Amino acid sequence: MNLSDFEWLGQNIRAEKLLGSDSTPASIFLLQDKYGIELLVRDGFLFRRYNGNGSRNGFGFPLAVSENSTLKDALSFLVEKCSAEKTPLRFCLCTRDQKNEIDSCLSENFPRIKISWNSGRNDSDYIYLAKNLAELPGQKFHKKKNHIARFMRLYENRWEFKTFPQNDIAGDIIYIEEKWLEERNSSGGNSDHALVLEKQGIASAVEFHSALNIRGGVLYVDRKPAAMTLASPVSPQVLDIHFEKALSVYAADGAYSVVNNLFAKESKNFLYLNREEDMGVEGLRKAKLSYKPDIILDKFYGEAEE
Repeated sequence: MNLSDFEWLGQNIRAEKLLGSDSTPASIFLLQDKYGIELLVRDGFLFRRYNGNGSRNGFGFPLAVSENSTLKDALSFLVEKCSAEKTPLRFCLCTRDQKNEIDSCLSENFPRIKISWNSGRNDSDYIYLAKNLAELPGQKFHKKKNHIARFMRLYENRWEFKTFPQNDIAGDIIYIEEKWLEERNSSGGNSDHALVLEKQGIASAVEFHSALNIRGGVLYVDRKPAAMTLASPVSPQVLDIHFEKALSVYAADGAYSVVNNLFAKESKNFLYLNREEDMGVEGLRKAKLSYKPDIILDKFYGEAEE
């Protein structure tokens, strides 16, 4: 699929009930290489086949791109396709509701096929009320407010936040990613393949922001880029945060809390902000839990047993 196809998907995916970060055209586009995603539009659905490892192997929940499409038609196609290929019918990244829909449809129309499901906490999306991240109400956000207060006190009248793409700051977004990666490598971290793909993903998100409906912002200190964030909509109610980076000198003073808060203020027309999964990284899990998620969206993967 080419870039214009992803723009078309953004306009046509029936996204009203979608919450998961894997459902955005931007995520699908940006993660194609990482997970070997194959795409096909047929019978009113977008079919996604993941060829990654572990829980990233199988078909994602079929995403409707037509009002008249039915899950029965989608599953019929997948059953026939896997039968012809002599490969197991596998699903991945399905929410509990999507898993239940698949089970119900198979039970009614393909009673011999049952999916043996598993889930992994590492795959769960962290979803927050945008209003809470913007306003940080009550005692439970006391530490976050302290981090922001420290930053504002240290850099009083020296910071600025600019939104993207309203401002011409694409170069500054790329600069932060490059410097962040340099800092990580110089501190002894390995520049593994995933981080190389992430760097490429950020460059693509910036370059193709219009087609992918990307928006974001950069936090500046003394007119120098300090932190950035990039996001795209899952649905009219849910905004997915794809990337968030802060340079170490500013991160130590609370820059992550600040850029998170300032971008949430710019995103209050969305009900929820999805900050994606923690991938089993302890530090990420701790950070995501510290923002008190309103929903931890579990994801399921499974294989057919006939």
